[in-house]
Amino acid sequence: MVFEQLRQQQKAGNFGMFGPFLDQQEWELADWLMTSGASQTKVDRFLHLDITRERMGPSYKGNQTLLQKIDKLPQGPTWKCRTITVKGDFLDENGDPMEEELDIWCRDPVECVCELIENPDFRDAMKYVPGRLFSDESEEEEIINEMWTAQWWWDTQEKLPSGATIAPVILASDKTQLSQFSGDKQAWPVYISIGNICKAVRRQTLKRGMILLGYLPVTKLECLHEHSRKGAGFILFHYVMSILLEPLIEAGKKGVQMTCADRHIRMVYPILAAYIADFPEQCLIVGVQLTDCLICEIDSDDRGEPSHAPFRDSARMLSALKDWVTEVSSAEYTRLGLRPIPKPFWAELPHTDIFSCLTPDLLHQLHKGVFKDHLVKWCLTHAGTAEIDQRFQCMPDHPTLRYFKKGISTITQWTGREFKEMQRIFASLTYGAVHSEVTAVACAVIDFIYYASYPSQPQDALDTFHQHKETFIHMMEHYIALIRAKGTPDGFNTELSECLHIDFAKEGYRASNKKNYIEQMVTYLTRRDAIHKFTAFLIWTDTIPDSQSDSNKADEVQEPVEQVPAATVAAGAPTWSIAKRAPWPKTAVRTLINNHGAVDFVPALQAYLNAHVPKGCVTTSVYDFVDVYKQIIIDIPSPQRLTDETQRDTIQATPGHPNPGRKKSEPDHFDCVLVHEDGVAEDVGIKGYCAARVRVLFRLPSWFGCTDTLAYIEWFTPFKPPVVPLRMSRVSYAMRQGRHQATVIPISSIRRSCALTPIFGKPHQRDRVWTARTVLEKCSHFFLNSHQSIYMFQLCDGDFVLVDNVS
Repeated sequence: MVFEQLRQQQKAGNFGMFGPFLDQQEWELADWLMTSGASQTKVDRFLHLDITRERMGPSYKGNQTLLQKIDKLPQGPTWKCRTITVKGDFLDENGDPMEEELDIWCRDPVECVCELIENPDFRDAMKYVPGRLFSDESEEEEIINEMWTAQWWWDTQEKLPSGATIAPVILASDKTQLSQFSGDKQAWPVYISIGNICKAVRRQTLKRGMILLGYLPVTKLECLHEHSRKGAGFILFHYVMSILLEPLIEAGKKGVQMTCADRHIRMVYPILAAYIADFPEQCLIVGVQLTDCLICEIDSDDRGEPSHAPFRDSARMLSALKDWVTEVSSAEYTRLGLRPIPKPFWAELPHTDIFSCLTPDLLHQLHKGVFKDHLVKWCLTHAGTAEIDQRFQCMPDHPTLRYFKKGISTITQWTGREFKEMQRIFASLTYGAVHSEVTAVACAVIDFIYYASYPSQPQDALDTFHQHKETFIHMMEHYIALIRAKGTPDGFNTELSECLHIDFAKEGYRASNKKNYIEQMVTYLTRRDAIHKFTAFLIWTDTIPDSQSDSNKADEVQEPVEQVPAATVAAGAPTWSIAKRAPWPKTAVRTLINNHGAVDFVPALQAYLNAHVPKGCVTTSVYDFVDVYKQIIIDIPSPQRLTDETQRDTIQATPGHPNPGRKKSEPDHFDCVLVHEDGVAEDVGIKGYCAARVRVLFRLPSWFGCTDTLAYIEWFTPFKPPVVPLRMSRVSYAMRQGRHQATVIPISSIRRSCALTPIFGKPHQRDRVWTARTVLEKCSHFFLNSHQSIYMFQLCDGDFVLVDNVS
């Protein structure tokens, strides 16, 4: 392994653990100087300060000597620059064709695969063989999750020799703007990863599960006439990509011996399996016109109907291109809607069908395309902008939901975050504002988006969508086949490319002098990757702690907390945490009645004590004092147990209060929750749950004889069946003699927060004085918003337990 080799080199060279640096302090200073974003001039100035030299005394006296030490650190795959010449159709002053030289900066993809597969950081997140996941003990219903659970890996494994290990190569490329406000500086990075690494790690840019392969040249091809540039750009892209991926041809046919993260040596076959790109770039990759489907051969005029057309095939496309180039026939070339690309880069890649490499694009196809550009515009046309805006403005506060205080019509800069935030509440808001069939479409579309974002088979949502929408979004029809072939789309989201641009393009550009910037970006990234690799080595040797995980924990928990014990919980149940010290100790019960609205606090607490502390014979009154807390934190495991990741849920119960100065006063925060009444939590499904609103979180003084952390809640009625066409249960306040039915429960009965959406009804039926602060008080009927989050959607959707059966 590379880390073991590095340690042996340090011992052989008689270096310390931090060599070429003297000690940990000198290394940490160098790490900070190189990653702080300070320019080289400022770094040099800092190192020449008297206070730096006299008190710190680092062995590097200036920026130049610092860079020399950084260059001695172990580095990743070597960068190479290859220059190609594009001959134009313009003539120069000598009558010769004008030429343009372009630099291709790239690394060997086989070396990049080796770098990834041997990384010890990925040891617990790496798979080397395909496997199966099932939804039950009988192993009848298969679940698709990671790439190793999908069919492509199984089919490809049968084509290779016995004992071969597949490294499914995942590429991603996206052109990005580097200069801000002015200028036209651009970069076109190409990233590489492997499907052996679990998607949760690949999605974390700091983990380096996807690394930079190279930069494609960005040029306007001014040596060509304008009418020739478009076609020449297609050919140039494929020619450059063929240069980048050439080493994969031999490696994919014969295999390469690699030392893997588990220290085993395997014969690895790196095979192109997936290519992440937006739709225009996908068309460029496969060489198909923008108006045609990239997956099947359906006619563009028939894309609004269910497709029965055959899937596109690389061999058939190459044959059509060959006939077109040799002028044998152009009929098939025209029928398939191909672009003039004589030799696509993927033509010689072994075991690769480029059309099956295309992955669903959640960001551009679903969040932006289907939802924002189609569904939202459609609903605004039916309901009116003012009505939809007002409904957004009336949404009650919830920690996981964004409050659109001015509605959505005033938003000018849309990002993926806005699309997702709108989806969480949009379907329930349309109820009563538009025709029921429009609401059915809205619910089906958002259900489809949630299914596509999670390992499920969303054929029912797809069928419902087609029944209610005349113009069908054709690409959605292929999602199920793509998921079964390569895994769920959340592992191939183009949002990852957008995040990678920050680290691998924009930061390097800012560190350059803006001239010949690609070369300077390569040098900057080489040094920064060396720092990252050396840091990983020090963590691997336990020389330094993993600061990344420590900082994550610090960000999640901002105050000392203690876990709250629960007497009866199922395996894998949530864990509850609360502050060690109450923010409002010894609060009078009368204050809770007046400020928290806990009007029946005394009888509710007395009933709880009578049931749980019968020997105490304690009588409560408004003159008692309790310790009051602002919030509880619940760590909720994944409903399907596919990963060890948990969702952190914060539940608040704080009254409103004025802020000093000119700041607006803080509103009430009394969150709604799901309470499990049977004591033992279900894995998924809302059966046995009831909705409630938390008014007070508190603990009693010791003389009460009760050590539980308690919550005063106001009940809602049991869930009523969903109304057509929404798949959302209904609730209303549980009343008794004109008052909210309230009780006291241990906080271990609270399983998670929930978002309740008011049932607005028809526009003329709604009370126009509703606001975000008052709607929970004034409205009496609500939907349980199943689109609040992926976790809530799964909880409301189904019930199954996974069995892991790995081949």
